[in-house]
Amino acid sequence: MKSFTRAQQHPHSAKQLTGLGLWAGRLALGAALVTGVAACSLQQPEGEIQGMAGLAIAAERAWCGLERREVEIDGFKVPYLTGGQGEPLVLIHGFGGSKDNFNRFARELKNHFTVYSIDVPGFGGSTRVADADYRINTQADRVHTILQKIGLTKVHIGGNSMGGWISGAYAARYPDEVRSILFLAPAGLQASRKSEVLKTYDTTGKIVLTAGNRAEFENIVNTVMYKRPAFAPGFVVDAMAERAIRDQALNQRIYKDFKALPSDLASTLKASNYIGPAMIVWGQNDRVLHVDGAAELAAALPQAKVMIMDQTGHVPMMEKPKEVAAAYLAWEAGLK
Repeated sequence: MKSFTRAQQHPHSAKQLTGLGLWAGRLALGAALVTGVAACSLQQPEGEIQGMAGLAIAAERAWCGLERREVEIDGFKVPYLTGGQGEPLVLIHGFGGSKDNFNRFARELKNHFTVYSIDVPGFGGSTRVADADYRINTQADRVHTILQKIGLTKVHIGGNSMGGWISGAYAARYPDEVRSILFLAPAGLQASRKSEVLKTYDTTGKIVLTAGNRAEFENIVNTVMYKRPAFAPGFVVDAMAERAIRDQALNQRIYKDFKALPSDLASTLKASNYIGPAMIVWGQNDRVLHVDGAAELAAALPQAKVMIMDQTGHVPMMEKPKEVAAAYLAWEAGLK
């Protein structure tokens, strides 16, 4: 049975770091600066952010109990982060994001799940192939190949935005291999297309979620989140902005491909053989995908639970990782 709850307002901690998921927190950054420079090379694996920013990100991963690994599929090198214990939980980031979007969320879950956070081909530290197919069903099939290579056969799966759409498509295509789905403001729904960001594209053609300069990157962060992070090292922001600017042409092509696809996530799941549980989390203040998408998706999933979070934008697992993780763990516990 569906149930709808509204999360209580939650004050932001000065130690909580967000901002497209890659800004290191005070503890992680301190570890990198104090001990990392002496102990580690500044050179990170190919495809990852390099230098001091890369070292800070690596330190945050370690603090969150995550280890970087890598597989190769179909001409793509695909890094992923893993850590924890328990049943496998696969997490898939949104458009323009990366596996590190889930670091702090994964830290809250590592005593309950073995987490696998994947860089979707074409994003994060994965290989860029300019003329490849990055449409949703293709990416869902790539995720399946990745999980087969890792050795995972039945998983909990979850994703944010684009990653939520991929997660739903994965469950529809491989229903017997999915235990449950966590949707974090997923794309692919008709009702969410009336958002500020999508209306801007429809009326002007401007893609708000790609950046050609530092100011546009700053605008992405302001648009995606309800509130800017309290602490953001400038050198990490600089490195992230540089990567976003390099990726702009490819990201614009992928975004336009997505806009040409039908927003059919709800109907696809309803017509599929997936009958398992699902949890839908959405920020009340989401400017990227309108919160009304939550009700549309819930109507297609008989066992869905919906949580709408006040004072939260498009990336709830980054803005309020502890709160989202606690709600998810309570929900999963209730399924057993």
